[in-house]
Amino acid sequence: MKNEELRIKRMMSMKKYVIISILLGAFQVQVLAQNPYDALLFSRHYAGSTARSIAMGGAFGALGGDVSVLSTNPAGLGVFRSSEFTFSPTVNISGTQANFESITFSRRNDTRFIFNNLGYVYNRNFNREKGLQTFNFGIAYNRLSDFNHSARVSTPSASSSLLDEFVMYANDGDWGEHYEGLAWETYAIDFDDDEEIYFNDFMFEGYRYGELSRRTNFRGGIGEYAFSVAFNFNHNLYVGATLGIQDIQYGEAYNHVEITPNDFEFLNSFTFREEYNVTGTGVNFKAGVLYRPIPLLRFGAAIHTPTYIWMQPDLYTVMYTFWNKSPAPEGGTSFMDDARTDFSERYRLSTPWRYMMSAAAVIGTLGAVSTEIELVDFSQNIILPEDDYLTDNSDISKDFKAAVNIKSGLEFRLGPVSFRGGFAFYGSPYHNNFSGEINDMLKGTMSYSGGIGFRRRGFSIDGAYSFTKHPDRAHFLYDYLYSHSYKLLQVNAHKAILTLGFRF
Repeated sequence: MKNEELRIKRMMSMKKYVIISILLGAFQVQVLAQNPYDALLFSRHYAGSTARSIAMGGAFGALGGDVSVLSTNPAGLGVFRSSEFTFSPTVNISGTQANFESITFSRRNDTRFIFNNLGYVYNRNFNREKGLQTFNFGIAYNRLSDFNHSARVSTPSASSSLLDEFVMYANDGDWGEHYEGLAWETYAIDFDDDEEIYFNDFMFEGYRYGELSRRTNFRGGIGEYAFSVAFNFNHNLYVGATLGIQDIQYGEAYNHVEITPNDFEFLNSFTFREEYNVTGTGVNFKAGVLYRPIPLLRFGAAIHTPTYIWMQPDLYTVMYTFWNKSPAPEGGTSFMDDARTDFSERYRLSTPWRYMMSAAAVIGTLGAVSTEIELVDFSQNIILPEDDYLTDNSDISKDFKAAVNIKSGLEFRLGPVSFRGGFAFYGSPYHNNFSGEINDMLKGTMSYSGGIGFRRRGFSIDGAYSFTKHPDRAHFLYDYLYSHSYKLLQVNAHKAILTLGFRF
């Protein structure tokens, strides 16, 4: 059938199918965000908080005396001998490399300014010879994860189109469960009454595609407000506890643009944009102990309960089409339609238990060496209510596994100046039989760090730099055409932190 005949048929049947699309709820979500990979995202934490702790790889579970321990091993709060206030302005710079259709695209200098830490410790000294020596109370905001980065892919001559996916979903018979409605309302897909199928312009141009580009932005992070207490017994046994309240902000948005070949008679180009945002509030409890058998050695242990998170998602989609010739009975060469999905019911997430063991050697005034090991079983993530997410929870237990995280740091003091270095290895949460697209996802994440500090009387200033290289990941351009994916070769996260501290 010729193009013009198809256009005439479309005009005659438009009103009928608009009514059908509205009745069937054409703007429902194509993939609900509460899936196994979101559960994983919100349960992974990295070394954060103060410049001193980041410079030493986050290995402070046995050292204590730093505000970062309120979110790791709260027993370390008992090491403080005075009250202290700290804050840590931070600059995050991320870079990505993405691969699509054998072409590599680099994006650098995605810069964000945040506060990595803000904390206060109150110290009460009892001046006793034995027994309880000090009681400390601390309140702090510590940054646990950052999601900020962006990626871009493009090609002057694509091998597929997003409109093909809209047509496939429309012809599947489950109209309204994806984004066919947006494509229909903007005239991007048609219906052939004779063949009784949906189609798009590419189909009667022999599947000749044009220019395609997509840019994806990821934003947000996980911050924790920690309320902690700790007790110091005889300066060799410290116990502590934390009530943690997490604030989760996550945003993912992509802008998909396609331009048809120059000889297309009707469609010129279209843009499809999706913005997904989720906010969450979580609660957990932490308990820890730190033991110093001799002045040289310290040993620590901590346990974190699952974080119980209430999540509120929001999804917005919009589509624009631009035409060389109007496809509409009423005329016009540009059309727009959008939809916002109202998630009236929040979902909940229960993250895994966390177990930590640590050891440190403090060599007088010369410095310290510290190591920490953390065990997290990511297969224990649970999306709630369980009866509503049986498939997702089954995928979680099947695809994910327990991971071991190792952090280690070194500090060398030269008078009031300290030099620090460290690293952290975060084990892969993916099971060895994980059926994902990229094998490198089975690799762990490495982080390297270093820094310098100055302490004099009641004032301290610490600076640190960390570099974290995340493993490869895959993102699908479409939900239906799984073979058309692009590969994030890596995400390189650079962090520069400055911590100012005041003791009194």
